[in-house]
Amino acid sequence: MIVCSCNVLSCRQIKGTIAPDGSGPKTAGEAYDCLGCSPDCGRCAREVRSLLAEARAACASQCSSCASREIDCAVHVSVGLMLADIEIVEEREAA
Repeated sequence: MIVCSCNVLSCRQIKGTIAPDGSGPKTAGEAYDCLGCSPDCGRCAREVRSLLAEARAACASQCSSCASREIDCAVHVSVGLMLADIEIVEEREAA
């Protein structure tokens, strides 16, 4: 289902910004950044925040209930840390 008609973003894309360990964007703006776009009219912000919370809750229940997910979570945590480092470097270069 399309959640943001301005950027043609689906609920699957929004939920996909949350890693299996539950890390990821907390705000609509952060989710848009992850997807390489920016909010336009803002009418979808409430729904985007709701989808992010829903995806984060699903991740928490999956990670705690399935040992095989621990490997996925560790990988996503590592990738998340690397991406955070890249963002810090890019911010420093931009300044």
